Amino acid sequence: MGEQDDIGQRPALRSLSGRRLETMGRRRFITTLAGAGLGSMAALLTPDDVRAAGRDEVPLVYGHGRDFEPLTTTVPADWFADLRAAFDAHDRLDLLSRSGVVGSAVVPGEFGGRNAALAVDVTDDEATGSVPERVGDVAVEVNRVESTASEQRTESGDASFDGNHIPGSVECGSKDAFATLSPAMYDGETPFFTTSNHLYGDDGEQHRGEPFYVKRRDGWRKVGEVRRGYALDDFVRIDPVNGAVPASAIDGSSPSVVMGQFTRAGLARVKAHGSKLKKRAVVSGFTSGAIQAIDGMTCAYGTVCKHGQLKWGSQSSFTDGDSGSVSYHPDLERPEDGLLVAGMNNARTWWPGEDYIWGTAAYRLTANHGFTFSPPTAGAP
Repeated sequence: MGEQDDIGQRPALRSLSGRRLETMGRRRFITTLAGAGLGSMAALLTPDDVRAAGRDEVPLVYGHGRDFEPLTTTVPADWFADLRAAFDAHDRLDLLSRSGVVGSAVVPGEFGGRNAALAVDVTDDEATGSVPERVGDVAVEVNRVESTASEQRTESGDASFDGNHIPGSVECGSKDAFATLSPAMYDGETPFFTTSNHLYGDDGEQHRGEPFYVKRRDGWRKVGEVRRGYALDDFVRIDPVNGAVPASAIDGSSPSVVMGQFTRAGLARVKAHGSKLKKRAVVSGFTSGAIQAIDGMTCAYGTVCKHGQLKWGSQSSFTDGDSGSVSYHPDLERPEDGLLVAGMNNARTWWPGEDYIWGTAAYRLTANHGFTFSPPTAGAP
């Protein structure tokens, strides 16, 4: 389910006429699209998707809906090629070997505006001198930051739901701390509860079998038990108990139904349009903000570097107790149908020089672990 090659090499589809598509076998169709620069997206596209693209456009898989079905749109071909170049440059730039470099990310370009770039976080002037100004045609922007100890966490909040179906964005907790519940995550057709792994400390794996609670109007209720923690991507898998059902919904949002998740390229498309992501969390409530960068890597938090990070919004919109909330946006083509998850919010910047919320993008969780926010059609709440 990986998406690391979701951006191809040469987005040139003008030679694919409608007649050729009609007579082309599926294998040749996929091979032709992959060769034209659409990478792994080629296997998810149909002839109708290609026909929908104008002369200077390419089809794009921007997300996955129910049953992980691909959601498609069209984007300018030059923007797509520019985005692909930025992802390729990010992959080629060997940042971890450079002393003082603590993070990097891709800043997608805008439709008809600035080109995509790389943003690199450094902690000293020596590191600044070791980072190139460009990688090929892709500009590199260097930000001076300070790396400090991790955030302190005290959690509190309120919830206003009843019933066994429990939506995301309500207050949840372990025996010792509190956080915000994510909407249901799925292992195929099986839903489970999830929130930030650091609710159980640095290693949720050591907390297997521990109780998990949510706050209702009538008090705290045990709804799950820890099955496994994933410290690197900072989420924990919790099996439901006592008749509790994880729901694909965001409490209090309108629309509230979670229908799927964004791809990496889909996040770039959201930024290119200037659209804002939203979240609802236990303490800070509803906030919104623009995507700053995607495909991020950070070494400023914890003992290992984290990849697949989404940077968005402002640190003032995130506080202790909000960890585990998700960033989301209505479906790009059918906003009334429901919401697509962008990523899980795990932290905010606490160092000078940077100002955003960050956490692991949904596509990264799928690529690494096979889990999704896309519910099955049958029996979905």
